[in-house]
Amino acid sequence: MRDVLSDLIVGAARDDERFVMLSGDHGYALFDALRAERPAQFINVGVAEQNMIGVAAGLAKVGFRPCVYGLSAFVPIRVLEQIKLDLCQSRLPVMLLGDGAGLVYSTLGVSHQCGEDIACLRPLPEIAVYSPCEAAELTACWREARAADHPCYIRLGKADQPAVHASPLADTAPVFTHRPPADAGGVVLIATGSMVSPCTEFARREGVACVSVPRIKPFPDELADICHSAARVIVVEEHAGTGGLWTSVVEQAARRRDAGAATPVIKSLALESAFTKTSGSWQHALSEHGLADDQLAARLRSLIATSESAGA
Repeated sequence: MRDVLSDLIVGAARDDERFVMLSGDHGYALFDALRAERPAQFINVGVAEQNMIGVAAGLAKVGFRPCVYGLSAFVPIRVLEQIKLDLCQSRLPVMLLGDGAGLVYSTLGVSHQCGEDIACLRPLPEIAVYSPCEAAELTACWREARAADHPCYIRLGKADQPAVHASPLADTAPVFTHRPPADAGGVVLIATGSMVSPCTEFARREGVACVSVPRIKPFPDELADICHSAARVIVVEEHAGTGGLWTSVVEQAARRRDAGAATPVIKSLALESAFTKTSGSWQHALSEHGLADDQLAARLRSLIATSESAGA
């Protein structure tokens, strides 16, 4: 996914001289091709992320199309006030890339880990939030964000997850990564970002449906329809259990219930409300939250079995 992102950045610079890439002294090799081919369209603002958002806002106001890159612990978390006031209030077409979302920077500790970015951005007016799982979804999210006339945030998690889509995507609508022949009224796994790949593998083994959600906000109407047709929904995300995809799904289900529609049983598997305590690989960090691949599979089986025995 990282190589595709580099190609998308260079392509945007070639196609649009208004495009300018800003980095808070992060990215390094990601921008090698851009610096070599279009050096005037790259600005390393340095370790000054709050100022970087202000610079991007100023550039947007005079006609440029800025794209801002940082680790998600810094963009958007460190610069949330600047995003709110400098970008959202003026509805400026600035794209934000938050890399290393979730626990990707496992060995660097809590200061570089981020499981709250979606929850922080969702309440803000005028901003769209994307969470692609691999290259095909990233391309669709990038294309939509580049065309937008408002701020957009693209959440980038584990960059080397296996591809789950065999062909390009037309848009950022939810997409089935596995759909068994008879899935009506059954279990549907709803996943986003880095959790799509392990959930898809599980779904293929166990014969349940799995849906990937590249766009978190605005909430996709198609996802509400998918959930409404299921009996049991399990939402899986490398994000806090509050404020992310699960919260979005539950909110939409509540609105439908208020309108008189039946709603499914909706369960959540997400990051625990706890900081990581030890250092290790990404899978090790996930294991502290019960989301390492083997733990996730076991928990999914347990949830499905419990629901079936309860007749839910």
